[in-house]
Amino acid sequence: MDTRERIITECNKMLMSVGVTSMTMDTVAHACGISKRTLYEVFPDKRTLITECIKHNHEVKNAEVKAIFDHADNCFDAMFKVYSRAKAMYENTSVAFVNDIKRLYPDIFEQHLDNERVTVNGLADVLRKAQDEGLVIKRINPQIASYLFVMSMRELHNSNNASKYGFKLSDVFEHVFISFLRGIATIKGIEMIEYLENQQLQNQ
Repeated sequence: MDTRERIITECNKMLMSVGVTSMTMDTVAHACGISKRTLYEVFPDKRTLITECIKHNHEVKNAEVKAIFDHADNCFDAMFKVYSRAKAMYENTSVAFVNDIKRLYPDIFEQHLDNERVTVNGLADVLRKAQDEGLVIKRINPQIASYLFVMSMRELHNSNNASKYGFKLSDVFEHVFISFLRGIATIKGIEMIEYLENQQLQNQ
């Protein structure tokens, strides 16, 4: 791993765990075992570093999701695997990260929203394919369903309401995901969901 990759890796860990405000160029340099001078030679300022980290995260996510769908047996199988990946991300991401980006770097947050729109469109394509596979009800509008699901996920992650009720965010996410799928699934789709849920329980 070269210096640039190591910096992005360590910066991502801090962004996800403590948020933007608590992450400083000093702490990133220390975590990487490099001098601040070396850090600034690679990334001239904190804004550039954060921008590159977010860009890197989306590139990695897109590549991993593509690989999942390329090798999945069907759309629901792929969605369960993507959900498992997303659940791990939610468990390791501080609410402060999104709130700090929105407050301190609104232009970067807008870029994040652009990627969110890509996610909505990508999920809509998946649901259309799932309709062709007989897993999703034909009368469902894939674009609207995808929008509602992604907005629900955003609202969950950007608030602390779940913790006020004693719920773990990742557990709430799981229930929303399963409820969403069951709500749009055909009988064949529900059978597939139950099969995939049982597989998950056996692998735990």
